This record gives sequence, C-alpha cells and structure tokens, in this order.
Amino acid sequence: MNQDDTWRLAELGQRAAELVHQLRQPLFTIRGFVQLAEKDPAAAAEHLSAARAQLDVLESLVNGWAELSRAPGATDVFFDARAPVEGAAVVLRHRAQSLGVHFDVASGRGWLVRGSPQALQQAVVNLGQNALDAIRGRDAASLTIRVEEELIVVEDNGPGLAPEVEARLFQPFLTTRAEGTGLGLSVARAMAARCGLSLELERARPGVRWVLRAG
Repeated sequence: MNQDDTWRLAELGQRAAELVHQLRQPLFTIRGFVQLAEKDPAAAAEHLSAARAQLDVLESLVNGWAELSRAPGATDVFFDARAPVEGAAVVLRHRAQSLGVHFDVASGRGWLVRGSPQALQQAVVNLGQNALDAIRGRDAASLTIRVEEELIVVEDNGPGLAPEVEARLFQPFLTTRAEGTGLGLSVARAMAARCGLSLELERARPGVRWVLRAG
C-alpha cells in the first residue's frame, strides 16, 4: 500500500465517523416521535409526520455523502448556490426549533457554482450543526445563514471559539464536546472545495462567522 492509499483510507475513516455522528441526531429524534405516537394515539398523525420529516433529513445526509464519495468531476453540474442552502435549512430548522434557537435564512442574489450541490448542502449543514451545538441552552440564541453574491455566511451569536481551538480549527478529531467526532469542520472544508469554494473563519468571537467564498 502506497502513501496515497494510506491517506485515502484515513480520509474514508474520518468521513465514516462523521457520517455516523450526523445520522445519530435524526435517528434519535425519529425514535422520540414514534414513542410519542405510541403513547398518544390522538396525536399520532402529527408525531408521525414529524418523524417522516426526519426521514427526509436522513435521506439528504446519505445522498450528500454518497455524492461526496464519488471521484471529483464525475457528477459535477452547474447550480444556483441558493438551492443547497435552502436544502440545508430544511435539515437544520427542526433541530433549531427543538433547541429554542432563532433560525433565519436570507437568500439574496445567488450565483452559479460548479460541483456537487449535495456536497455544498452538507458543508452548510455541518457548519450549522456546529453552531447549534455551541449556542444550545443560551438565552436569545440565534443562527443566521445568508446567501450573498459569491458568499455564503453562517453566523451565530454564541460565546465564540477559544484561542486554542481557533489555532487548530481544521485538525481532524479536535472537538470540545464529549460526544463530538471533531470532523465537522475538516469535512465541511473538503465538501466546499469540491465546489470550488474556500471555507474561512471571518470572526471567532463574540459569536462565530463562517464564510464560504467563491474563487
């Protein structure tokens, strides 16, 4: 096995660990809604509808990862940057509501991106999930995602990043949470790069502002 093969296997291992992490939350939520439906037959339809929405989240996650595992260029298309952001909002909105976080998406002027829309959607989801983990339980917590010309901004009003964390942002397996994998940012950057976008930390504190930038 050569060095390229070794790095490829390591990358696949990281991605598999991150996928497990991403799938855990909607699976947990689905179980909760099914249990509620069993306990309260009168409201079963409402609970099952919510569980079905989480199945859509699972499908989106699996499709995004399947697309990313393909060779770059194999399925590249031109797409409006707003479309994957709107898809990410569907994935993030329910969790934000369940955590009591104000969630706002502003789709301004889009632009054409070439690459994988599923990969870009998952990059935004990863950034949003990280933000929700950071601000959960805080008073007046908010998460905002904006699409501007050649920019996608993901911003929260949480405590921000500690200097020691900021210095090692994209190091795989770096996490401040016991249940975290520490892969969200490194994978988000790889997914953004698949679409010709850079991932930049524009502000670390107070709050965190990430920018996905064209070119």
